[in-house]
Amino acid sequence: MDANRETPKIALISSTRAVFGSMEAAFKAVFPEAEVIHLLDETLLDLFRQDGGLSIRSRRKALQMALTAQDAGVDGILVTCSSLSPAVDELRPFLTIPIVKIDEFMVEHVVQSAETIALVASAETVIKSAEPLVQSKARQFNRKVSVRYVIKGDIWPLLQKDPISFYERIGEAAGQAAKDCQAVIIAQVSMAPGRDYVTPEVRDRVYAAPEYAVKALRQILTNRK
Repeated sequence: MDANRETPKIALISSTRAVFGSMEAAFKAVFPEAEVIHLLDETLLDLFRQDGGLSIRSRRKALQMALTAQDAGVDGILVTCSSLSPAVDELRPFLTIPIVKIDEFMVEHVVQSAETIALVASAETVIKSAEPLVQSKARQFNRKVSVRYVIKGDIWPLLQKDPISFYERIGEAAGQAAKDCQAVIIAQVSMAPGRDYVTPEVRDRVYAAPEYAVKALRQILTNRK
């Protein structure tokens, strides 16, 4: 962290503005002193669809955004797009500041206690990034996990038309999955508010990433002082 600046400055790299509310709420809850700036490129979503997931083109865009953030003088970067998570390790050699994956620290927490895990996502391209991370972290902690998918692509248009109905549907799907699995991961920040609509009886089995990632980034920056 810049020793001459009392307020840490954080850049969020995102592929949709639908994450803004959840991320700002997470910062308010666990890192309120941070100044947050948003770097948004919604054309990434088109690239994920066209290329079937993460590709050279989307990796290049992520690198450009990370370098822009670094040049702006931020203290750290949080990549809020789970589809970009596999690219974060590739970006680190080009940066001199910390960069954090949105889902890594939540997944670390989940795999240490759960063996059956459901991933709730809006598209298979998200699963392509999320499941390898779950399996990698399980191996890191010498755990064996089984993963099932709940893909809710059919309701994605509701997010802009009727957000409450969208989150209710996500909460319903996550709650149903929680009846059969020890943990349910809502794999996208844009869907994270759906956790609030899960029935209280199983809500503690449902996980969303924002606060885990923000807490981790805050600790990383504190350790760098």
